[in-house]
Amino acid sequence: MQAKRGLGRGLESLIPPLTAVEVPATPTAGGRTVSVKSIIPNRMQPRTVFDEEKIKELSDSIREQGVIQPLVVSPKSDGRYELIAGERRLRASKLAGLEDVPVYVKTVDDEGLLALSIIENVQREDLNPIEEARAYQELIDQFDYTQDEVAKQVGKSRVAVANSLRLLKLPRAIQEDVASGRYSAGHARAVLSVEGLHNQLKVRERIIRETPTVRDVEKMVQSYTGGAKKGVRKAPKLSAQMNDVVENMKQALGTKVAVSPKGKGGKLVIEYYSSQDLDRIYRRIIGG
Repeated sequence: MQAKRGLGRGLESLIPPLTAVEVPATPTAGGRTVSVKSIIPNRMQPRTVFDEEKIKELSDSIREQGVIQPLVVSPKSDGRYELIAGERRLRASKLAGLEDVPVYVKTVDDEGLLALSIIENVQREDLNPIEEARAYQELIDQFDYTQDEVAKQVGKSRVAVANSLRLLKLPRAIQEDVASGRYSAGHARAVLSVEGLHNQLKVRERIIRETPTVRDVEKMVQSYTGGAKKGVRKAPKLSAQMNDVVENMKQALGTKVAVSPKGKGGKLVIEYYSSQDLDRIYRRIIGG
């Protein structure tokens, strides 16, 4: 297990506060300018979704005022720099046609690179709830962090980190809904009380159809946690092997799947709840 360093104070602990808009071109006071072509993406960037409209707005601002806050980069052995913080600023700078950008150069290892990337995004509230949860899980998986240690790194409570990580226990379709903003993490966490993938997806269907409040969803799931459900047809009894096949298909497609064996064949039913959902399932099947 690697020794863990104190990054919990955030980027301010590594980057001196800015007192002027312009950063000198020479390495004075930790700042310099480098070519945008020499900066490579952060391979541990926890953020996967970027709002292109906001990138364009930032680009317009940079075109008028320049880059006010330097990017943070780590030097590579080949003379290039790996981005630690400032993905949006880098994209916007390229869009604005800048050839050079101001940077702070910091030498960090993989642990520091990931932790700083997470801290920067979380403090700016740039990550969607699923990206945030996956970033926390990455710290746990790669560096043996406990939930308490993750919480200290990002300046949040252990309960907040634990609630975030719980989202990763949901079916892929629900995670994708939350990541895209279709409904909130609060809606999704309420679904965690429902046992079984089939019933969780059934609640998802109702959330999409009815757009209830989080409180409404909490009441809704009570009907799935209090014993047998009225009006729900019992699925045909399947062999253990066939059950495994059905469960694997549900997980892979992120939706309800039913199989009705008949002789040597049978019937396979894959459900979808909107045209977007159908397109998602279609792309999942064809690998697009």
